Amino acid sequence: MKQLSGFLVIGIALGLHPGFAQTTTAPVMTDHAAARFLDQAAWGPTAAAIAQLQQMGIDNWLTAQFALNTSDLPDQPQIDSATGKPNRDLTPVQSAFFQNTVAGQDQLRQRVAFALSEIWVVSAVSTKDAYAFPPYWRLFRDNAFGNYRDIMTALTLSPAMGDYLNMANNDKGNPATGTSANENYARELMQLFTIGLTQLNPDGSPALDSNHNPVPTYSQSVITDTARALTGWTYPTAPGAKARANNPAYYIGQMFAVEAEHDTTSKSIIGGINIPAGQTAQQDLTSVFDALMKQPTMAPFVSRQLIQHLVTSDPSPAYIQRVSSVFTDNGSGVRGDMKAVIAAILTDPEARAADDAGAAPNPTFGHMREPVLFLSNILRGLNATLGPSNGIYASANELGQDLFYPETVFSYFSPLYSLESGQPAPEFQIYSTQTAAERADAVNTALYGAFDKTTTIGLTPFVQTGSNINALVDYISYVFDHHSMSSDLQQAAVGAANAATGADAAATALARVRAALYVVLTSSEYQIVQ
Repeated sequence: MKQLSGFLVIGIALGLHPGFAQTTTAPVMTDHAAARFLDQAAWGPTAAAIAQLQQMGIDNWLTAQFALNTSDLPDQPQIDSATGKPNRDLTPVQSAFFQNTVAGQDQLRQRVAFALSEIWVVSAVSTKDAYAFPPYWRLFRDNAFGNYRDIMTALTLSPAMGDYLNMANNDKGNPATGTSANENYARELMQLFTIGLTQLNPDGSPALDSNHNPVPTYSQSVITDTARALTGWTYPTAPGAKARANNPAYYIGQMFAVEAEHDTTSKSIIGGINIPAGQTAQQDLTSVFDALMKQPTMAPFVSRQLIQHLVTSDPSPAYIQRVSSVFTDNGSGVRGDMKAVIAAILTDPEARAADDAGAAPNPTFGHMREPVLFLSNILRGLNATLGPSNGIYASANELGQDLFYPETVFSYFSPLYSLESGQPAPEFQIYSTQTAAERADAVNTALYGAFDKTTTIGLTPFVQTGSNINALVDYISYVFDHHSMSSDLQQAAVGAANAATGADAAATALARVRAALYVVLTSSEYQIVQ
């Protein structure tokens, strides 16, 4: 058997997709640049992930990640066997989600799927059956690297979305009884999922009329007619049941059309498009999607939100425009190509500007780690192992982000939220004095206690440097702070480590590790990803 190159052996050991192999072992990027990239494209860097990316380079890493689809969430029973009532316990799904973030190979797919789920919101606050959520999450996972139109189609016809925003069993209006089509999904499809309230220029700035007022993207009449175009869809038929015009809620599969309940009159929808009378429910749905995909505003609207979730809360107009142009045309005339858009976001000069360790800091760049990112990053960096009944979701809830339970259709926080200064910072909407204290408590629990009975952390790589405090702090900076820790934070961490003692040399080394890590992980430098 031919001997494998050292680099290929490393790649296999790291669980890397086999297509990445190169012929050289020389790093192609610095550990600082690699760690920064992994904070944007994954759930956070680890020592192994940094080394892997250094050897592969960004292009090869993206190619490998685009090929991976390995994470899953466990299907849930419909009925609680103990009570005989509908099962509304999402904790096994929440636990599995965090297992994936910490140990899953398909890091980029997971990050993009989570970002999309924060745009296309379905919440267990009102859609309560636990078994609805694994199939819904898989739509994000499986379409994350497809086309935005595929995402729009899959989620529109999801029974979970059909329940949450009232498209399921949305029958045509009846003038005799005074009923009309429910407008909820039609409104949110445009306002939150595709084009927003205001027409945008390619750089994300609002388009203005002759009086310098923002131009709205649609009118109330467009909402009404779009709602009529979306009538006639019902839940999938449950196994063993008989199909009805209005099926009861069932969340596995895709909604299907009932033509007798579809409004076949003509409609005027977005962009002044006229849908002719007599079309089927599927034809009307296609017409709506065709019209939305043609809207120039979709590219900057979607691009800006994806940039916010992955890279920075306040992207420059030039950054938005560059990504928007790729959304509009991937170079082959395809609109909405998610692979091309994601690659553009992550490789943009603005995203990579600080990869040079000597680059001047940009105080307005980056974003605060929202709770799910914060906890996943800490656990990955601390070499954690999570069991299937881990309780990390409870800690995320205490920090202000109850996984799968966003309070409104605007998600856990509004993409439009800004600081008092006016700078966009959506994730700060759930940051408060209380949640700031909870963040410190979570770090304390990770280092000095236990999140739950099944979650363990591995401090051995840190302890191995514990006898040399400067080396310890440098290693912590390597794993958690892009190897760019400020001198003030270094001094604080060194001082905390020097003050820590134990009963013997081993205990002292461990105490030093915990003390230094606590100072770093509770610092503002760590809270903000730059």
